[in-house]
Amino acid sequence: MKVKMFGVALLALCAVLLVYWVVVPPVLANPPFTFTAPTAIALGPMAPGSTYPASSTGSLTGNNPTGYTVTGIDLKGTNTGFMVAPGPYVLGEKLLMGPAASPTNTADTVTTFLTTSAAGTDPVPFFINQAVGYTDAVATGYTITITFTVTKQ
Repeated sequence: MKVKMFGVALLALCAVLLVYWVVVPPVLANPPFTFTAPTAIALGPMAPGSTYPASSTGSLTGNNPTGYTVTGIDLKGTNTGFMVAPGPYVLGEKLLMGPAASPTNTADTVTTFLTTSAAGTDPVPFFINQAVGYTDAVATGYTITITFTVTKQ
């Protein structure tokens, strides 16, 4: 069973705020799991020529005795993996994300954030790294949407 969870990230060159929400699947008589997306991330002022790391943690509680996998990816059709702002403006470097510090996967690559092998409650670590270049446009409202998928093992 796959259930997709969605999140939105908002980026301004002067401040960053990742905001997540969960699209609630149909109500089940005995839901197999509860997924809480990572909490909001604020990077603060961002200067060109710098890279900004940040992290947040969500959670997964499930009753599947063989566990779950949580993956995430940016699925937008154009400028996939890049944060974009109205204008249109696109940051020059793709957002990096992963389950540990110093993430190396670009946001347009399916990334595994958690794999479990039993029922229970587990943290879902979410690390990002965004580079800002000297040629990036100064703009507010840069966004990227990460789609989380929870799959039973």
